[in-house]
Amino acid sequence: MARELAMGIALTTDPDKCQRQLAQFCDAVEQATRLRITRQRVHPYQRLLAEVEDGTLDLVWLPPLLALRSTGRGVVAPLALPVRHGVSTYSSALFCHPDSPIESVTTLHGANAAWVDAQSAAGYLVIRSLLRSRGVVLENAFDRNTFYGSHDAVVEAVLSGKADVGATFVYQAEDSTPDTVWPTPSRSTGRIPEKSAGWKERDVRVLLMAGSIPSDMLAARSQLEPEIRGALQDSLVTGEHPEVIHAANALLGAEGFIAPSREHLDGLMTMLSGLEHEPESVRSRAHPSRDRP
Repeated sequence: MARELAMGIALTTDPDKCQRQLAQFCDAVEQATRLRITRQRVHPYQRLLAEVEDGTLDLVWLPPLLALRSTGRGVVAPLALPVRHGVSTYSSALFCHPDSPIESVTTLHGANAAWVDAQSAAGYLVIRSLLRSRGVVLENAFDRNTFYGSHDAVVEAVLSGKADVGATFVYQAEDSTPDTVWPTPSRSTGRIPEKSAGWKERDVRVLLMAGSIPSDMLAARSQLEPEIRGALQDSLVTGEHPEVIHAANALLGAEGFIAPSREHLDGLMTMLSGLEHEPESVRSRAHPSRDRP
């Protein structure tokens, strides 16, 4: 396994500091794996996947949307999901007002939908992809699609009656059922066991949930040899290399890492089945969200 690998991450507001932290992380992984890990310059988001595809990068940190799309296209093989505040993933929920006449997603027809923006995983892309994979014709389900720019604004639009349904994020409670798709909650409560969600403490009725979605991801080029990917993953998830975790905390704010399970990845592939099919004309109608996922 004696070869040189290159790692890159996305540009931050302090690139010099990020370069130093990336160097420390690469050194720690190198010591743990005995692989030669070199750092590339810090990249803007849009170049990361291109440089993975052309072989310039072998190991990469990906933010949520790039993680979803690159996994779905088979560009990268997920290695590890960072854990922060005890969680490594989140879900997307389609919800309505608790008194809404909408019973379930099967009764959606001509609804006025509130979305975060066209590049938001939890606030737009994942729920629509899941609905499409279930045979829902989105053009019939949603008569009007409005981008509100933040999760708070989406919740307000639904609860004020400006929109019939909306999509936002949910961080599930530790004792929640780890299904890829959550059953529709009872009409009487409409509640789910969440740790936190876009609606905060306000009452909503959840129609559909999709998860688990990685908050972000450390991944390897999919053509990289399996034994090398295995060594990299072990250095991150076994907990046997505290120097790696210390460096990861400085670079990514991660308390540790978990390996994505086969069930997790299979569910992710189901959600991603329609992710690439949003028309460009639809995607371009919103500004990038400054809010969460």
